[in-house]
Amino acid sequence: MNQNPQHPDGDRKDPEEIISAFLDGLLTEEESQEFLKRLKSDEASRELYLEMMNLDSMLQWEQGQTEPLPEEFCTPEIITQTEPAQDLKVASTRKQLAFTRYALAATLAVCVCLAMLLLMESQPAQAIARIDSSDGVPAAMIIEEHDAVWERTEWTQDVSKPLVPGWLKLKSGRALIDFLGGTTIALEGPAELGLNSDSRAYLKSGRLAVVGTSRNHDFTLTTANLTILSQSANFGLAVNPDNESELHVFDGSVQVTRSLSRPDEDIDQEQVPDQPILVEAGQAIVFNNQGREQNRLVADQETFPARSQFSVADPPGDIPAIDFASTKIEPYSFQDGQYELPTDYQLIENGKGIRLWGNAWKSVEVNQEITPDTVIEFDFRSSHQGQIHGFGFDIDREYNRENHTFQIYGYEAWSHIGQQFNTYSGTGWKRFRIRVGRYLTGKYRYLHFIADEDVIARAESQFRNVRIYEAPTQP
Repeated sequence: MNQNPQHPDGDRKDPEEIISAFLDGLLTEEESQEFLKRLKSDEASRELYLEMMNLDSMLQWEQGQTEPLPEEFCTPEIITQTEPAQDLKVASTRKQLAFTRYALAATLAVCVCLAMLLLMESQPAQAIARIDSSDGVPAAMIIEEHDAVWERTEWTQDVSKPLVPGWLKLKSGRALIDFLGGTTIALEGPAELGLNSDSRAYLKSGRLAVVGTSRNHDFTLTTANLTILSQSANFGLAVNPDNESELHVFDGSVQVTRSLSRPDEDIDQEQVPDQPILVEAGQAIVFNNQGREQNRLVADQETFPARSQFSVADPPGDIPAIDFASTKIEPYSFQDGQYELPTDYQLIENGKGIRLWGNAWKSVEVNQEITPDTVIEFDFRSSHQGQIHGFGFDIDREYNRENHTFQIYGYEAWSHIGQQFNTYSGTGWKRFRIRVGRYLTGKYRYLHFIADEDVIARAESQFRNVRIYEAPTQP
């Protein structure tokens, strides 16, 4: 909507001006919260917001359609292939249908976010892991192990299955755990770890390191007396049986807050939490069993488990890449070109790669038996970010939420798609090597590739050198 505000932030009076500033991201945090409260209680404001959101979306559509393709794709061959897709932009009613759906979804999302914020404000912070799980929604997966010995009790989980909120007890060895919210940790035994959710955990004892995060991702790690908030940082944490701990930050920064150790008892001055401490890369802090800082050190990454200790072995021999030139490429379910939006593809890299654009989901037949050691490897790049970029396996080319989709790029996070592989930076080619056999096993007939954008249909995905093979973890 790009309207220039005529008044200082605190002086906005007109509802249209407030909504326009909200859509343009010009409101302060306090003003945004007030606006969300108003949406919840004022039906007229909600209707006006929906109308203006629809108009804003229509403007984005019109602007997006006039933006040319990147120069590297403006060859006669590509222009010829793109023209049929342009014919789909025929009627404004189709645009209105798509964007009305988008506006409704956006309004619903605002209301849901508001409800979640109110719920969070009404709930006290918990420093212990939830042992029971009423919904059984997966929070993490164990994807690699090194001589891991797990203790099985009535309160620990079956580590061969997707992990729901609950407890893990590693007697010895090491394990690599993917939290579906986007964080990967290496756990070293003996250790007890509680899973709260796909982006929160509780280390009761032992040693771990956060060894990978997806872009712009927050992860919370708690102990008996500390709360550590990480914003895409890599760090190590050790907790001994006496609840003394060491925090070492290797990359990025974390914020540490002292937690109340006995929240059910009377609070005296000694139990009041300290101010948050910002710990940056290269720094380390030793905390006593009350969560108070005892000593400052230099971070030592060698004392914690590392991602390199869990590397997937190289392909056994020369594994041929998928030859897209000799493979039939078909639409995948209703997702391909959904809402009558443009969808197309072309072959690249002499048939060893494929480029998708628009709102495209394309499948090829692979007839693959997936085992726990099955790995998929490929190079990926994109010149325009959409909602979902990635791939998945299927038996019948009929999409449903139970089918496992792996997202590697995109600004939208679906609740049923993990974010742990959403790590593409937006520039150049990146090599992915993913052990898909930890997430699904069995016979799969199709492999599909995704460039999903059902708002303005300008997503672009390129895949090349796609190989599927069996490989154990490196010893």
